[in-house]
Amino acid sequence: MKATIQWSSLFVFMILMLLGNFAHSAENSLLIPLGEQDRLAIEKYLGKEVVGQAIPALALVDTSRYLNLSAGNRNYRLVSGRDTGNIEHHRPALLKQNASKTTWRYDTGARFIYYILGKEDGDYVVTGVTDNEEGVFIQYSPNKPFMLQGLTPGEERNIQTEMKVFELSNPDKQIHTGILDIGYRYVGAYKVTVPAGSFDAVLIKWTFNGKVGPASLNDTQYRFFAADVGMVAAIEKMKVSATLLYNKQRKVAKVLIDKPKS
Repeated sequence: MKATIQWSSLFVFMILMLLGNFAHSAENSLLIPLGEQDRLAIEKYLGKEVVGQAIPALALVDTSRYLNLSAGNRNYRLVSGRDTGNIEHHRPALLKQNASKTTWRYDTGARFIYYILGKEDGDYVVTGVTDNEEGVFIQYSPNKPFMLQGLTPGEERNIQTEMKVFELSNPDKQIHTGILDIGYRYVGAYKVTVPAGSFDAVLIKWTFNGKVGPASLNDTQYRFFAADVGMVAAIEKMKVSATLLYNKQRKVAKVLIDKPKS
């Protein structure tokens, strides 16, 4: 009888612990429906069937799982913009690793190559970008935020970074400098359906405003990340203008077509 009572007490204790953990998790998660402006922008470029209902969102406590860079190559279909229907082959490559940080080269197979630093505190930041179309390399100081450890649902951070622009054909030649104001917001978590499958994904939104040389830059980006998969969908809208001489707009949206293979 005594052993039965002990086992019953242990069982009750375990149930209470599980309920307590569940309650703690619920308290630290938020259900954040998409705001009208964000939803209209996302549906305009990705379509109405990609992003579904809001789901409980938790703090970003393991950024490497959401980026999943070590899984290797992945493929995206462009669903908006001048190259709609084309496939982009993204190729992340580990350049350097030590006990405190990792350095990655992320080739989109198209216009941009990103250089990403994974820091000891869990933050991932963009140190620079190669723009093959413009023939330049852009360096950021401080670095641009890409995936920030510990960010809570709805939280926004704002930073200002200096840009230095160099010619690709002559890397020692700096041709422009600029200042960029960045708004970085963890919007929430949502059901996302793309050709690769249906995923629980977190949504990060970037807004950029600044001036580089004679040109002003306005940009809005949305990226959806699923744990242990990586980026599953993305939107980029950009407008660059230099008085009446130059005006360039870029609208691109892409969806993952197959899961990356480890």
